[in-house]
Amino acid sequence: MKVSVCHNGDDVFISWKPPGPIDDCRGFALRRRRNGADEVVKTWVGFAGQKHKEGERRDSTQWPIQRFQWTDYMADPGDRVAYQVVPMVGPDKDHLSTAEDLASEWTDEFTLDHQVSPHIDAYFNRGIVAAQWVSRRLHLTDDDPRTKSAATKKLETVIDTPDDPFRNYLTGPLGARLFELLAAAADDGRGVFAALYELDDEQLESALEKLGKNSHIVLANGSVKKKGEDQNAAARERLKDIVDLHDRMVSPRALGHNKFLVICDENNQPRWTWTGSQNWTKTGLCTQANNSVLIDDPRFAGEYRKQWDRLEDAEAVTPDTLKRSNSEPRKRTIAPAEVTLWFTPTIGQVDLAEAREAIDKAERAILFLMFNPGPRDTLLNHIIDVARKARTAQRLYIKGAINQDPSVQNVKVPVFAQDNVVNADFDVVLPAAIDKPTSWFVEELKKLPTARAMVHSKVVLIDPFGASPVVMTGSHNLGTKASGTNDENFLIVRDAPGLASAYATNIMAVYNQYRWRFNRINKVSSTSWDGLKDNEFWQPWLWSGEKFQAIKDVKLREMDFWVGD
Repeated sequence: MKVSVCHNGDDVFISWKPPGPIDDCRGFALRRRRNGADEVVKTWVGFAGQKHKEGERRDSTQWPIQRFQWTDYMADPGDRVAYQVVPMVGPDKDHLSTAEDLASEWTDEFTLDHQVSPHIDAYFNRGIVAAQWVSRRLHLTDDDPRTKSAATKKLETVIDTPDDPFRNYLTGPLGARLFELLAAAADDGRGVFAALYELDDEQLESALEKLGKNSHIVLANGSVKKKGEDQNAAARERLKDIVDLHDRMVSPRALGHNKFLVICDENNQPRWTWTGSQNWTKTGLCTQANNSVLIDDPRFAGEYRKQWDRLEDAEAVTPDTLKRSNSEPRKRTIAPAEVTLWFTPTIGQVDLAEAREAIDKAERAILFLMFNPGPRDTLLNHIIDVARKARTAQRLYIKGAINQDPSVQNVKVPVFAQDNVVNADFDVVLPAAIDKPTSWFVEELKKLPTARAMVHSKVVLIDPFGASPVVMTGSHNLGTKASGTNDENFLIVRDAPGLASAYATNIMAVYNQYRWRFNRINKVSSTSWDGLKDNEFWQPWLWSGEKFQAIKDVKLREMDFWVGD
């Protein structure tokens, strides 16, 4: 049995492939070796019709995994871990035993570390509200509107409260690291330079206050409908006499959509860059899927520092000099990675042109998370076009989640049309939540009522396990408005396999979180699955009949991709 693992410093994505079907197999147990001690990974769902307590977890030797991949959320940053997969066999669910002769070898031990490439750290939050653990923490166990209202108010209180344990878990390693960076800069008297789209979080605003005049901020006015309106008015009023604050009131003409931070060294020279998709808000930290990178490179940080100066000078306009400057790529080797940095708005979509060229060269896979790139000429459109082309010996593996369907009334983006796929295993999901309790699941919140975003990351990942992986990330929404109108920063990172592995882990965690929920509501009957099957015919090798052949082929190709065949 072949097993592969990848991680993002917080979660571990494990994939496996047996040589073929296993007689009387009821699934797989997953063993974890953590810091030298052996454990059995627990699961949350047992066999259909089986009695259990609400929220119960059992060892995967009792409730095995009837899949060929698993995200382990229970390992912690800093842990040393290894994994082993073993089939669980028996005549029925009540008489299972481990097939030790068919067990995999233990994987090599590795440490969950956020430095995934030299001088580049990757951080992700845990901002998915549509989850069973969230519902149970909020006491949302039924579909009574009063229960949902109470749960919503409790969640709003949680994310408003600095250092609340629930909030800290949602902010995850991303939030923890950002607050550490700001606190360390304040303690050492070092300067920071931030260009921010939104600012609405008590803990972040307090951290900036502690920096005082060492905190230099270009603050936009969010997304407003009328000139003169300001979504950041409260934060602006609070900070204006405390920090070095500069206004960039460009909305509604454009969005000052950056969310980058430059952190200086002890000589007040640019040293570190923090950037990504995460807005500086409580929802950006807690209730949206977001990502950030921390890059330790003075020359790279210097490029962001120069851009901060340009934005400060531009005030409420976008002069041609800024556009011309933005249209020149900044290239930097942060060995082994080759990094291209784009600022926008550009002239002629030169940033998107480089991204499209990289997508065209995909050999095995394209994975992505997107907010809403728009309906036309976006990277999502380009990925769909690539999925149609018969140009590869192997079918491309294309998986992603988008926050909302980018179609508008007169422009249809065929994200979910099966006939748009010729040469790709193409699957895109939208966020969804369990809307009715079942024997195994309680109802879930999909999002807070006023929230627009559930998936807020803007990431495209190409050939993560190939010879030359490509990671695209930043604030850029991957469409034409982001390229030609808004203030953005966009990174294209090549040849950083550790970074690619981290983003693969995160993308699949988000995709798999929403996939079953989306299909349950939109594609299949809500009663079509309610627990594990007490037979061996869940294994795709055993599926027969013409209507199952295509699904079987996709499942087998997916296993091949993740284990490296």
